[in-house]
Amino acid sequence: SVPVYLSEMAPTKIRGALNMCFQLAITIGIFAANLVNYGTSKINGGYGWRISLALAAVPAIIMLAGTLFLPDTPNSLIERGHKEKAKAMLQKIRGVTNVDDELQDLVDASEASKQVKHPWANILEKKYRPQLVMSIAIPLFQQFTGINIIMFYAPVLFKTLGFGDDASLMSAVISGLVNVIATFVSIATVDKFGRRALFLEGGTQMFICQ
Repeated sequence: SVPVYLSEMAPTKIRGALNMCFQLAITIGIFAANLVNYGTSKINGGYGWRISLALAAVPAIIMLAGTLFLPDTPNSLIERGHKEKAKAMLQKIRGVTNVDDELQDLVDASEASKQVKHPWANILEKKYRPQLVMSIAIPLFQQFTGINIIMFYAPVLFKTLGFGDDASLMSAVISGLVNVIATFVSIATVDKFGRRALFLEGGTQMFICQ
């Protein structure tokens, strides 16, 4: 829900950047979690994992508390028939009073979407097949690369390779750091070289490494 929320609240000119910041925040969070795991593993008594697990509740509580103060997006308000509230929200988040053009664009898009009958049946039509195939195949094969297993079970994987306990956890920290750096590379290059170039480069890199 976060990328959708960001996309609907952000001005067009920084929408892509904000969504890339979302991805960056995820990789930083993974890296921070790896550091916490490494630090709590040093606690004598064997209860460090309990502290590590309990600390995961901290960002969850922050997210829950923060959500209570988040307003609805203009798009969501329009979809539910609250045009004036949507206008007031646009004025608030854009910092200007004249938001008529953007508001009208949102209203037009909402009206157009309501005209579509049987969207789930339409998406199976031949003319939409390339988009349908890509929307399924890209995330499917992304998961099939096994990246989630590598990120979630990195310490276990490194331990089976002969690393000690500390070395396994530190290797997971290094993997997390590489993840963060790679995200910065994506941010710096995605607009300059395009999305397709990143797909090709990433696919080639994974093929060689794996």
